[in-house]
Amino acid sequence: MILTPPKYDPDAPIIVIDVGNTSTKLATFHGGRLKTPLASPTFDAAAFEEAFDAHFSAAAHGRPAATIISSVVPDQLERIRLFTLAKTDQEALVVGESIDLPMDVSVADAKAIGVDRVCTAAASYEKLQRGCTVVSFGSAVTVDLVDDDGVLIGGAILPGLRMQLRALHEFTAKLPLVEPGVPDSAFGRNTIEALQIGVYRGLSGAVRALVESYAAHLNRWPQVVATGGDAPFLAPHCDFLDTVVADLTLRGIALAYEKFLAGKGV
Repeated sequence: MILTPPKYDPDAPIIVIDVGNTSTKLATFHGGRLKTPLASPTFDAAAFEEAFDAHFSAAAHGRPAATIISSVVPDQLERIRLFTLAKTDQEALVVGESIDLPMDVSVADAKAIGVDRVCTAAASYEKLQRGCTVVSFGSAVTVDLVDDDGVLIGGAILPGLRMQLRALHEFTAKLPLVEPGVPDSAFGRNTIEALQIGVYRGLSGAVRALVESYAAHLNRWPQVVATGGDAPFLAPHCDFLDTVVADLTLRGIALAYEKFLAGKGV
């Protein structure tokens, strides 16, 4: 039997979950802070359940006040919804479904945009309170533009480091599959270095070009915030980035919940 969900309490801890193409991240959010962010491979159910159990067991009063999910992987979303329901005896809230997106979106089809992109952009704007560019270095790289009114007005998507390297291997006869790296030379002295430099420098140059085009639109250089699993690796060689913030998507998921509570008058 499903128990009645507890009364929404803005002061109680919640669990926030970001289901991505490669990894699923989760954390407890309480008092305006993320606590103990953990990550597991998205398609490794056992690893996710172990990570969730660690947060669930630490929740006050035996369970979190709510579980909030953002997902770009529909089948894994359903699996996680069923698991968290069985574990907590309450339905998870899903951003973009049972609760609204955390910011307004001005694109051709707001329902088609990745929920993770919106959550990440919302968390950036919440911190800066001004127009900004948000770069997420993940399986895919997204470069999104938020205006001064806090509206996500659009962006760009390009393949990430590992996706590019894998494509070069799979669609050629001889190029090897290599891990990302930054050789200490401006040019590759062998095939591996040539692949690493080409992808690394190419990606940083593409992102720079996008930021410059956004600056032309805004008539000023925007604050550029970076996040994502590959951000620490890429950021030292991307001098146009102003700051790197870990787990922005999780923060945006928590923000969506806070706005949901505000809409209920809590």
